[in-house]
Amino acid sequence: MRGSRRSRLSTAGLLRRHLTTSPGASIALALLVLVGALLATAVPRAATALHTEALHEQLADLPAAELDLTASARERPSVGPSANGTTLAPDVEAVWGAQEDHLAAIVDEMPPRLAAITEPPLAMLTVAPVRAQVPGAGPSAPSYRVMPGFDPRLREHVELTSGAWPAPIEAPVPSSTPIELVLTDAVAERMEWALGEQRFIDIDGTSQPVVLSGTVSPVDATDGVWTHIVPALEPSVVDNGLAPPEITAVAFLDPASWSDFARVSVPLTLEVWIPIDTASITADASAELAPMLGRFSSDLHAVGDGGWVDEYYTVAGLGFASSLRDELALAAAAAAASDALLATVASGPIGVMVAVLVLGARVVFERRREGLELVAARGASNGQLRGILAIEGGLIGLPAAILGGILGTLAFDADGGAAGWVVAAVFAVTPAALLIASAPSLSPLRRVRADLGAAGGGRLRWIGELVLVLLAAASVVLLFRRGLASSAASVGVDPLLAAVPLLLSLVACLVVLRIYPLPLARIVRSMAAKPGLVGFLGSARALRDPSAGLVPVLAVVVGVAVAVFSSVLLGTIRSGVEAAASHRVGADASVAGRPLTRAQLDEMRAVPGVEAIAPVYSTRNASITIDGRQRTTTLIVIDVAEMQVVQHGRPDATPLPDSLADPPSADGVPVLVSGVVDSVTAEATEVEIDGDPFSVEGVVEGTTAYSPRANWMLIDVANARPYTDTLVPRTVLVRFDPGVDAEAVVADLEHISPDSTVETPDRVAEDLGSRPTVQGLVAALFAAIVLVSLLTALAIVLTLIVGRPARDRLLPLLATLGLDRRGERALVAWEIAPVTAVSLVVGAALGAVLPFVVLGGIDLSSFTGGDAQPAVAYDPWLIAGVLATSVIVTIVASALAASFGSRIDVARAMRKEEEG
Repeated sequence: MRGSRRSRLSTAGLLRRHLTTSPGASIALALLVLVGALLATAVPRAATALHTEALHEQLADLPAAELDLTASARERPSVGPSANGTTLAPDVEAVWGAQEDHLAAIVDEMPPRLAAITEPPLAMLTVAPVRAQVPGAGPSAPSYRVMPGFDPRLREHVELTSGAWPAPIEAPVPSSTPIELVLTDAVAERMEWALGEQRFIDIDGTSQPVVLSGTVSPVDATDGVWTHIVPALEPSVVDNGLAPPEITAVAFLDPASWSDFARVSVPLTLEVWIPIDTASITADASAELAPMLGRFSSDLHAVGDGGWVDEYYTVAGLGFASSLRDELALAAAAAAASDALLATVASGPIGVMVAVLVLGARVVFERRREGLELVAARGASNGQLRGILAIEGGLIGLPAAILGGILGTLAFDADGGAAGWVVAAVFAVTPAALLIASAPSLSPLRRVRADLGAAGGGRLRWIGELVLVLLAAASVVLLFRRGLASSAASVGVDPLLAAVPLLLSLVACLVVLRIYPLPLARIVRSMAAKPGLVGFLGSARALRDPSAGLVPVLAVVVGVAVAVFSSVLLGTIRSGVEAAASHRVGADASVAGRPLTRAQLDEMRAVPGVEAIAPVYSTRNASITIDGRQRTTTLIVIDVAEMQVVQHGRPDATPLPDSLADPPSADGVPVLVSGVVDSVTAEATEVEIDGDPFSVEGVVEGTTAYSPRANWMLIDVANARPYTDTLVPRTVLVRFDPGVDAEAVVADLEHISPDSTVETPDRVAEDLGSRPTVQGLVAALFAAIVLVSLLTALAIVLTLIVGRPARDRLLPLLATLGLDRRGERALVAWEIAPVTAVSLVVGAALGAVLPFVVLGGIDLSSFTGGDAQPAVAYDPWLIAGVLATSVIVTIVASALAASFGSRIDVARAMRKEEEG
């Protein structure tokens, strides 16, 4: 028994009793640390996962032919067997094996990180289109053209559906011996080519018979290989209604027979490519992959031996190209903008979290004050007191931070870097640091009254506030001077941009602390003249002994500001998406995809509910000569009058001067150009398009609904004949009659052109809004609103808990004078209500202004899909809902804090007052 008592009175026993007494505040502080560490480690990983998902979606919109490392040549490939062995069939390896060795060596020489995202190289050789003449066909019959193709891995890509595989070529080419070939089912049907039917192609001026031996279908129609072998699955059909349709497709020959075909003098294209496995690319690896792709593309790689073989020259080295590097750069810019915006939004919750941690540590300290003062009175040094507080702070922070960090790491399967763990480590030591900092205020002899000597703050306060205001002003000026030119898209998470909202919030807090005593003093004077104790005492205590210092004011101001700021951003993104969708469609609907015939256009005009249509007759590459230098642009051909009717009255209509329809003059053909073209031609003395001068009738920045490219030149269809061979529209803009059932009209349009895509602004807006980047940002903004609301409520609760000891001494005394519970609750409300009301107003105003400041450095167009920064948009219902929620949260938190505990008896209150 004596040993047990001795152990309880030992240093370890006393410390254990100290830590286990009233542990509620310590547990709450530990939970705060856990949440902070969890967010610190989870958010970067969530951002990386979001960026990776967005990157995959972005790459999925592009054909594999644009992403794969691709090279092409007009020379013939080397013929010979492999020295190392391949997976090709023996007869095919004897012809294509040497080239397979060269391609495999290219991959082996890649950096491991780049090679990890590639698949085995492939090759395909196609001969230029030659007409496959049908015996006895008349002049009005369709024109059938085939592109003889040799695919070494043909039987891996397609499966036989009818007939037989093409037999090897047994006779010299050309000859009277038919050459067998296979077509895909869709091509054979469109060309009306039956099995065993013989047609004739021209080779070196000689008619060479070819026969369809079989038909095939793709093993996987979505395989990227079919974006390189164009047109193979489906034929290319040109039908402008003025001439018989021209149908072109790839016809596959026996790949082992290339050695027999190689000596034929025909134009051909050898395409080799290294497929990219986009699923293996992660956002965090983009920065490393981009320079590797650049170096790989700048080098020449051996794909053959080179030199003359009999009558032809074989290819030696080629340079590979891919748009993947550019796409990674675009994705990195979008990710940087997203990270910058998230960092800016997160600065608010971080500020509130710090404020709440400070309040939580203060609550823990107040719970320990009496015991520590007793220890100090019995001779404990400041070092020993700090040691006790450091131990408790470590027990609060370290386990919670470790657990939170582990949970945050496990929450997302992505690499978030080490920064999150650094922040978690800061959270781990924060409770100990805050508690240790409180040790010098311990005094067993007296308590300092908070209402004495607090007014004004002296010269140092004024100097500190002036420095803070100057820092905030300088940051805002620098941010606006820098602008979007070196925005977050290029500098990533910018400390300047992230600091501006917090600095402005601190300035707003100073404003609150400076201005709220002014009306409060008038209230005190007015209450003094009225009967009743509660109003005068409550307002006087709020003025002389305010519970809300900088920390709780910061929590309320930043919390409300972030909530309003987030709601404004949500409205801005929503309106920006809608504007971008409307601009992209450019009409009530657009039909785009496959070439459209005149008959289909006439059917569209006749659809009930369609007021007018305007085809985009051509979007082809054109050459601009600028003072002797060649540049490429996209030439858009439309009928200006038709397009003006379709886009009449739309705010996103492309301005089309009537002069575009004028015939060419001495100044040249009239054109409309984009800002990109204007910027490179504005200072030139001589500019031409395909050798002819042109007259610029107007300049339009950005893209149009006619083409997704920003580098373009537009010409009226009446002046287009010298610059394009065919005017076959692939895009048609449609205007609906007012009040028509849009879905019914869209269904009719889809029926007329089943192979095309019909888009409306609503559909495009839904697609843009469902992108991972937008969804992630919206989720982050909603999470920020919820988090700061909860933290603000917690800050108010902790503020009132910190002030509870003073109430515990005052309220029982007032109860002896007849103060009832209603009066007690009113006094509690006076402690927090005045400063909270002012903080709510100032925070709301700051939140409404912040978007104009922040969006000076962050371009939201990467989120909305538009060409330019969207205008700040206020959603009154959303903002009103957020503000109403903030007010309700504040009221509920205040009522909850006021109800904590019950009355203490008068005798105990008197004794504490005498002892304190």
